[in-house]
Amino acid sequence: MKKLSRILNLLPTASLKQAGFTMIELLVVIAVIGVLAVAVLSSINPIEQINKGRDTRTRSDAAQLINAVDRYYSIHEKYPWNVKAEGYEAVGLENTPNLEYVYKGNHPDTPPSVAVDNLFGWVNTLVETSEVKEGFVNRLYQDNSISMFKAQGPNQTMYACFYPSSNAFKQEAWDNCVDGVTPTTNLVGDFVPCERYDGTFDPTVANAICLP
Repeated sequence: MKKLSRILNLLPTASLKQAGFTMIELLVVIAVIGVLAVAVLSSINPIEQINKGRDTRTRSDAAQLINAVDRYYSIHEKYPWNVKAEGYEAVGLENTPNLEYVYKGNHPDTPPSVAVDNLFGWVNTLVETSEVKEGFVNRLYQDNSISMFKAQGPNQTMYACFYPSSNAFKQEAWDNCVDGVTPTTNLVGDFVPCERYDGTFDPTVANAICLP
């Protein structure tokens, strides 16, 4: 112990003071870290990334739903909404598979509180025929953002549309309307997927992304 005291006494006082950080140095480091964190968060925009991920999943679900319906139709020569399913009565559609079909989902003119099970219950038929898994249907019910449209006639295109929440997908929806990828007239009934399809991009305008 005495030897350690002698060694410490021999060390210069300046060396002992430089062994740690001063309060000012710590504050400067914390401030720099804070500035860098703010810069990184601003460039990444986490809310936009979350919305983009949600839109990506919704588009994937829409594509999967269309493919499942097409497979079902190719085998049974009628659409799954022509079949009575749990929570869904195929009134007027059971023997007329090429009539107009509309499910508006979470359309701006239709509140999200629409009874999905009463209008979209035919998706359960796709589960019974192993076209989709039950977890996929549960996600559709919870999300309630995909709208389905098919005009009357055997050769009419079936659409699955949704309104994006991220600016990146809103820009894509706008561009699709401008380029004519998305129909600019009513798909079925009063549903117009392109509210505005010219001029400068405006993220507040409700333009839909429609598949195929």
